[in-house]
Amino acid sequence: MLDQFLKMPIAKKILVLGVVVVLVGLVFWQFYYSPSLDELQGVKKAHTQMQSKLAEAQARKKTYDEDVQRMEDLKIASVKQRQMLPVESEMASFLNNLNSVAELTGLEILSVTPMAEAPEKYYATIPVKLELEGSFLQLSKFFYQVGKLDRIINIVNISFDKPKISENGAVMKASVRAVTFRSLDKAK
Repeated sequence: MLDQFLKMPIAKKILVLGVVVVLVGLVFWQFYYSPSLDELQGVKKAHTQMQSKLAEAQARKKTYDEDVQRMEDLKIASVKQRQMLPVESEMASFLNNLNSVAELTGLEILSVTPMAEAPEKYYATIPVKLELEGSFLQLSKFFYQVGKLDRIINIVNISFDKPKISENGAVMKASVRAVTFRSLDKAK
C-alpha cells in the first residue's frame, strides 16, 4: 500500500494526505475537541452560577452582619434605657445616687421622705421630698450633677429658706422634690 502511494502523482498524494488530515481532524473534533468544548461551556456556566451564588451569599452575609450590629446596638440601647428608666423602682439605688451627688458637692441632706408612686400610661413617677442644706453654689452644683446622672431624675417644687450667715459663708436650706421614673412593664 505504501508502494502504491509513493507511485501516485503528487496531486493525488496531496489529495489523499488532505483527506487523511481532514479525517484525522474530524476524528479529533468528534472525540476530543467537541467534548472538551462542551465541558468548557459547562464549566463556564457552572462558574457563572457559582459567582452568582457567591454574590448572593455575600449580600446575605452583609445583611446578616448589619442585622447583628443593629441587634447589638439595640441591646446597648436597651441597657441604657433600663438605666434611665428601670422596670423596678430601685429606691435604694435612687437614694444612693442622690446621696453620692450630695457628698460630691458638699451638700447635706437633712431629710428624705419617699412619697407615693404615681402610675401614668407608660411609666410611673417616684417622688421623694428632700430637705437640703448648703451654699447656693453647692445647691446649684447638686442640681447640675443630678441632671448628669444616667437615671432620669427631675428636681421640682424648689423652695429656699432665708440664708443664714456662718463662718463658712451663707448657708441655705432648700426643700425640693426629686422625681424619678420607672417603666411600667406590660408583661406583668
